[in-house]
Amino acid sequence: MTTNTGADVSRTGIIICDHGSRRAQSNDSLLDVAQRFASRFDKDCRIVEPAHMELAMPDIAAAYAACVGRGATHIVLLPLFLAKGKHWTRDIPSLASQAAAKFPGTRYQIAEPLGMDELLLDLLKKRLDADDQPTLASGEADPRLDNVPSTQQRVQCSTCPFDLDTESGEIAIKPDSVLGNLATVPSN
Repeated sequence: MTTNTGADVSRTGIIICDHGSRRAQSNDSLLDVAQRFASRFDKDCRIVEPAHMELAMPDIAAAYAACVGRGATHIVLLPLFLAKGKHWTRDIPSLASQAAAKFPGTRYQIAEPLGMDELLLDLLKKRLDADDQPTLASGEADPRLDNVPSTQQRVQCSTCPFDLDTESGEIAIKPDSVLGNLATVPSN
């Protein structure tokens, strides 16, 4: 059996890749997705590994190595991202290239992100119909933040050009960020 790429299924590794999180629960959800994907599509995808782009393990390099260790010579990365942002256009290709360089004779490709699909609309409607989350009044505390100190309730992505002072809650532009560099460019 071959995949739509023409690669032998027994030699094709699938890496389902998300961003990665500092929260173990979020990272565990990717493992669940990878396991369910492997179970549902076991005839077409025999080698499936989870990977986080950053912040957690396994990372793309570890997942790539695991696929090769299981016999894969062709690796397909499936980004669990909605759009073609910088992670898809820059970060994932860079990380995949670095991982592949350690395994001469392998090939890889990076699939499109999820993008706009009718199934996504169905999933959003399913979440709307579930109505299983609290309804909060303006100014009411969200119960998901009950055990989170107020100084930790505003967090940011590590690639954000802003810096959050967790003590004061104030936000500043990181001096070495794109925005910080723009602030130092003289205007004409």
